[in-house]
Amino acid sequence: MSKLIISGNSGMFLRDIGAEYQEAAKNFMQFLNDQGAYSPNTLRDLRLVFHSWARWCHARGLAWFPISPEAAREYLLQLHDADLASTTIEKHYAMLNMLLSQCGLPQLSDDKSVSLAMRRIRREAATEKGERTGQAVPLRWDDLKLLDVLLSRSDRLVDLRNRAFLFLAYNTLLRMAEMSRVRVRDLEQTGDTVTLHVSHTKTITTAAGLDKVLSRRTTAVLNDWLDASGLRDHPDAILFPPVHRSNKARITTTPLTAPAMEKIFSDAWALLGKSDATPNKGRYRTWTGHSARVGAAIDMAEKQVSMVEIMQEGTWKKPETLMRYLRRGGVTVGANSRLMDS
Repeated sequence: MSKLIISGNSGMFLRDIGAEYQEAAKNFMQFLNDQGAYSPNTLRDLRLVFHSWARWCHARGLAWFPISPEAAREYLLQLHDADLASTTIEKHYAMLNMLLSQCGLPQLSDDKSVSLAMRRIRREAATEKGERTGQAVPLRWDDLKLLDVLLSRSDRLVDLRNRAFLFLAYNTLLRMAEMSRVRVRDLEQTGDTVTLHVSHTKTITTAAGLDKVLSRRTTAVLNDWLDASGLRDHPDAILFPPVHRSNKARITTTPLTAPAMEKIFSDAWALLGKSDATPNKGRYRTWTGHSARVGAAIDMAEKQVSMVEIMQEGTWKKPETLMRYLRRGGVTVGANSRLMDS
C-alpha cells in the first residue's frame, strides 16, 4: 500500500489506495509536479472541489478514490437539491473529470447515469428554478466618459489611478487578473498612442503573448497617471499600485488584490450616484471586475463590430460566452435582420 498525496494552500489529504490504482496515483503525482501548465484559478478550483468531495465521502464512510460514478452522481444531485447554482455544480463536475483524466482513468462524462443526472440538473435549473447565468453589470462608454470628467478634476492621486485603470480595462477588455499584472515596462509609446504588451491571458498562454494598440484617449489618460505617480522611472513596477494616504503611489512589484480592484469599480458606481442594480446570482448590484469587459463588448456589438473581432478583442474562445453577454445587454439583432434593414 502507498499513499496518494494531494496538497494545496488550503490543506492536505492522505488516503491509502489499493495496488490496482498505483498507476493512477503515479499519473496524478506527475500532474502535481507539473502544475505550471494550469492557471492558479484552475488549481484553486480543483483543490476546493476535491476537498468538498473528500469531506462528502468521509461523512458517508466512502472512499474518495477511485471516484465511483454512482457516488459522484449522488454527490452532484445532492448539490442540486441544496440549491447550489448549476454553474457551481458544473464546476464540481468538470474538476472531478479533470482529476480522473489526470489519473488516466475513465471520466464521469463517460458514464450514462452521471450524464443523465447532469442533464436533469441543467434542465431543472432552467425550467423550474428559472436560473440564468450571473453577469456583471456593464460599464458602458457613456459611463466612462462621464467618469473621465469627474475623476480628471480630482486632486487625489487615487482618482487618477482609478481613471487610468478603468480606461485601460475598457479599452483592452482584459480580465481583472490580467489587469493586475500590467507593469510600466509593458507600455511602449509610439507617437500619440501606446502599445500594451500582455504576456498572457486566461486563453492565450504562448510565449509571444499579444499586443494591444490603445486609443489616443486612453494613451493620454495613462500618461496623466504616469506623470502624476512618478512611475515612469520604475519600469518593473506594477502600473496600478496602492496609493498612500500621503497622496503618493507605492512603488511595488506586488499587484493589487482582487478586492482592491473590485473597489475601483464599486467606487466609480457610487461616484455616478447610481442605484443598486437588480441583483442576479445574489450579486452584481454594482460594477464589478468584469463590468468594463462586458460593457465594451456590448458597445462594440451595437456599433456592428463583427463577432470575430469582438472575440479577438476579449480573447474569448467560445462564441457562446460572448453571446451570453450580448443577450443580457439587449443586443439581439441578428445578421439577417441587419441585412434586411440596410
